[in-house]
Amino acid sequence: MAVADAPSVTPPTPETCDHPAPVTGILAHEFAHYEGAVGPEGLRRTVTYYGPIVGGLPIRAWHCETCGLLRLTYPDGRTEERRLYPGPQPGLLAEASPIAPERVYYGMQARVSGLTAQPAFIDQLTGGQSIVRPLQFPTVTLPEWDAITWLTVLGMISVLFGLLLAGLFAALSYSTPNVELPLVLTIVFIFVGVLLLRLIVLGIRYVAPAQKLSPSVAETMRGTPELDAATRTVVFLLVLCVIGLFISAVLATYTYSTPGAELPVVLFSVSCGIIAAVIKVVDATVRHFTGR
Repeated sequence: MAVADAPSVTPPTPETCDHPAPVTGILAHEFAHYEGAVGPEGLRRTVTYYGPIVGGLPIRAWHCETCGLLRLTYPDGRTEERRLYPGPQPGLLAEASPIAPERVYYGMQARVSGLTAQPAFIDQLTGGQSIVRPLQFPTVTLPEWDAITWLTVLGMISVLFGLLLAGLFAALSYSTPNVELPLVLTIVFIFVGVLLLRLIVLGIRYVAPAQKLSPSVAETMRGTPELDAATRTVVFLLVLCVIGLFISAVLATYTYSTPGAELPVVLFSVSCGIIAAVIKVVDATVRHFTGR
């Protein structure tokens, strides 16, 4: 009975409270009360303040959990004081931040009302740095080549571009233009210069070579390559197939009439290729089922 009859602790009023540990931030939650609720400030309205920090009205808030005093500062300079129930108010205030990743990236964006934040306010939240990302162009990483390699590559690119121009000039009109000869001579000079440069560098490296590097692990630990009987047979038959096809092409083009040896050579070449493919398929099938 003593506990039941004991008076409850009455929270201090805002005028008498010393506000020991106020909570500061920005109103970050839209909260509503049941209609007709009576609070310390009187009859509560149905909906109190709202304004998420992303896209909403940035209202600075100061809240004392001891007496329930809530001080609001609007971006236009207006101030207001309210009194909520004493005690913590979860979700009422949020830390000042220009973005809320957990809401933006995970579909938790709250219902928004009011104005968007002014640029000066956003700059203040970010410490004076603008949140607008500057235009970034794609970066190109050049290979780490020496000067000789760069000169060789640029020279060969110039030769290819010059050959393209020479081909266009030679085919655009019925007569060869006057610029064709100087262009071709320039291409030849560039190609000869690149070739001489490489020969000179090769000679210098042969006469005064750099210190020889020790062999890599891949070279020292490398074993002798071994081919099985099936692979050696396939390689041999494919070589015969290629040689036979080359001979058949020569026989078909060196005279006006097709010689009689053309058909046997073609049949022999195609037969070698087909036999090589069959041997490889059979060998792969045997390896698959035997697990070798």
